[in-house]
This record gives sequence, structure tokens and C-alpha cells, in this order.
Amino acid sequence: MNEFDYLGIKNQNLSDPFTEGLFLVGVTNEQIDFWGLFLNDFYQKIRHKYERQVTRNALTMLKGAIFAIGTKEKNPEWKEHCASSLREIFHEWSNINNGGLESDFVYFYKDKGNKKLTDGEKGIFKRFKLHYQYFSGIDHHNASTIMDSLQNLLNNQSLKLEDCYKNEIFIERVKEFFSILNKIISFSNYKHI
Repeated sequence: MNEFDYLGIKNQNLSDPFTEGLFLVGVTNEQIDFWGLFLNDFYQKIRHKYERQVTRNALTMLKGAIFAIGTKEKNPEWKEHCASSLREIFHEWSNINNGGLESDFVYFYKDKGNKKLTDGEKGIFKRFKLHYQYFSGIDHHNASTIMDSLQNLLNNQSLKLEDCYKNEIFIERVKEFFSILNKIISFSNYKHI
């Protein structure tokens, strides 16, 4: 039995790491492309508003994160590589707790008559920032940041450090990160042409 048989998926060609990563996270290439287009649009708006150079390509980083997950059986640093790609997407707002991400999001993507976040939307951004901190901790090998953010995300103060490094927990965090990103885009006025 191969690693995918237990999930009820047999005889699939999952030999390429990107395809394996998509499967493990439960997203499609089309979703990755859409999220990348949204984030690159966001970067362009930031570039023009603040007249500063933004050289990131979110689509490349999203695909890199998925690829890294697909290498988990062959690459001992797959979590760090994935985390690095995901956190780097939002490094433009590196002091993520200062409210700049939400402020820019509202400025560019909320309708003119409703230029503020609802309480529910604020809660989604709060979880998103905890994921950013978690991925930063993984990327920088910072155990206390990993454990603190994960305890808050899971509302479980009894988690031990060894729990924080489990592959299943990491993949669940990536899944929720994408779910939250999708929610954030859904309450924007972004329209892909």
C-alpha cells in the first residue's frame, strides 16, 4: 500500500511534488492561481499607493509552498521551505500586528460605503496573523513563537513543544491558512477579469 492508498485514492500519478502538495493540502491549481492573482493585484496597489518597490510574486511563493509540501518524503526541511514561502507573501506587512494589512485591505478592497471590517472579519484577520506568526516561527526555527502561536490557534495551552512539530499539525495549519485567505478574498470587492 502506498502513502495515498489509506485515503482511498489509488493509482493516481502523484509523482510530481507540486501535484502531491495540492493533494495533501486539498486545493486545486486553479485556486492557487486565483489567490496569486489577488495577492499580486494587492502588491500593485501597495506599490502605487506608497510609491515603493514591491518585488514579490505571490503566485510563485504559493506554488513554492505547495511544491515544498509535496517533497515531504524526500526533503527534511519541507516544513521550513513551505513556511518561508507562505510568510514571505505577507512580509510587506512584516509588523503584521500593527494593523497595516487590515488597513490596506479595507482601503483597496472594501466598498466605499463600508470602509471597515465587521467583527467577524476582524476575527478572521486575527487568526490569519497567528498563522503568519506560526509560519515565521517554523521558518526561523523559533520554538517559543511556534508553540505560542499554535497554542493560541488551537486554544490549547497544554500543547507541548514536540506536538508543534508534527507533520499533521503543520499540514492542518497550511489548510487553514488557505481557507482563511479564501475567506478574506471573499469579503473583498475583488473581481478577477
